[in-house]
Amino acid sequence: MSQTAENPHGGAAPAVDDKPHGLAIWLLIAVVTAAGLALAALGGWHWHDRDLAAILILVLVAMAAERSDFNLYDNINVSLAFVPMFAIMVLGGMWGLALVVPLAVLASAVGVERPFYKTAFNFGALMIAGTATVLVFHVAGTTSDVEAWPAVLFVAILAALVNYAINGALVAAAVGLSTGVSIRKIWVEHCMWLWPHYLVLGVLGLAIASAYSAIGVWGILVFLFPPLTMRLSLKQYLDRTTKGVLDLREAHGELQTAHGELTSALSDLDRAYDGTLRALVSALDARDSETGGHSTRVADLTAAIAEEMGIPRDSEQGKIIAWGALLHDVGKIAVPDAILRKPGKLSDDEWDAMRTHARAGYDIIRSVEFLAPASQIVLAHHERYDGGGYPRGLAGEEIPRGARIFMIADTFDAITSKRPYKAALPAEEALAEILRHSGTQFDPACVEAFLAVYRKRFVPHPNVVAASRKRADRMSLPVERALAEAVAGFKKSA
Repeated sequence: MSQTAENPHGGAAPAVDDKPHGLAIWLLIAVVTAAGLALAALGGWHWHDRDLAAILILVLVAMAAERSDFNLYDNINVSLAFVPMFAIMVLGGMWGLALVVPLAVLASAVGVERPFYKTAFNFGALMIAGTATVLVFHVAGTTSDVEAWPAVLFVAILAALVNYAINGALVAAAVGLSTGVSIRKIWVEHCMWLWPHYLVLGVLGLAIASAYSAIGVWGILVFLFPPLTMRLSLKQYLDRTTKGVLDLREAHGELQTAHGELTSALSDLDRAYDGTLRALVSALDARDSETGGHSTRVADLTAAIAEEMGIPRDSEQGKIIAWGALLHDVGKIAVPDAILRKPGKLSDDEWDAMRTHARAGYDIIRSVEFLAPASQIVLAHHERYDGGGYPRGLAGEEIPRGARIFMIADTFDAITSKRPYKAALPAEEALAEILRHSGTQFDPACVEAFLAVYRKRFVPHPNVVAASRKRADRMSLPVERALAEAVAGFKKSA
């Protein structure tokens, strides 16, 4: 069962003038062809006429087998010429190999529109693999004598497997380098499963050589019947399976295309969701004139802190956290304008009404399927790490992580934004406030992630930086603690 790289381009059969691209494949073809020519010359140098009649009959059989090869899944041609070739290698060694390979390859090429470089490569690959087979018999010495059963059987099995490995590797390399497909993938798909066939056909080749040694030419004719029967069954099997394999390959390509289109559609849908939600939030912010743009800014900062904690923005959890932050105040739609837009201080009853917005927002968005997970963040966005928040008085990790992250972003934006009842304060003061309440109002792990984001996004006032460095050096304080204390001092001096 010889293999040849009939279509090193892979896929559908190319036009006869197609050529492989890349230096590597041309170098492989040149090296394999040159090695084949050198080995054929070496075999011709050792010519002798022992068993010449048997070898000539086997050469004719090999040529006939190559003329009736069959295509394997549109990439590799397979024939049963290995049986007579193997018998020739057993009987004639290198000189028999040098005779049978050129003639068999020539027989396979005559009348076939096949580029010369393919024929040259096939010749070289068969010569190299055949030489390895002959060397196995040569190294085995007397145990490789066709009459030295059962020892010769083990030698033949080893020789057949060596031939299979070398020939298969060369063909897989040629197809892989030409198509850009992984050589390992080509080997697994087209070559790896052939080893039992090589083993059986090698034993049949040995049997033909042994039969000839015992009863002459009639022994060859008797043992040619099994491989002919095998060829017929293989052809029938491959005819039934090749269409299935090619249909599966085509279906796989269609699935990949569909997957790409679906991924693109989902991405568009995500953008549409996000755009719709931002438009809704902008409308809500417009109703609450004090907090224009607040939700969008907080959602962006929340996503940045979450990303610092290992939650990518485009991950499912990242989207949920961003949506929860964006919609955190959606429940204010249920708060009367008189309370929501009141310029002065709220009364206790008005604060009670205002605090219902967390539960109201949760009730509004939990019924929307894709927003349901984000509703937990909306419900918990006024909880405190120490349990002093509302509406449920959750503490620590009872609070959803997205809500714990949001609290910090919300506080930072509230302090640094201008409101009718207060001026916007510097980022350093907002940082100091968050640091002071780490472990009480805020989750320390989230505060640490916020610090990393702060360093990237905000440039502290030069006086604050200088003061914090001096204080840290003098008192061996962590920089964050020193910065917080320096901020407090800077505020007093201002």
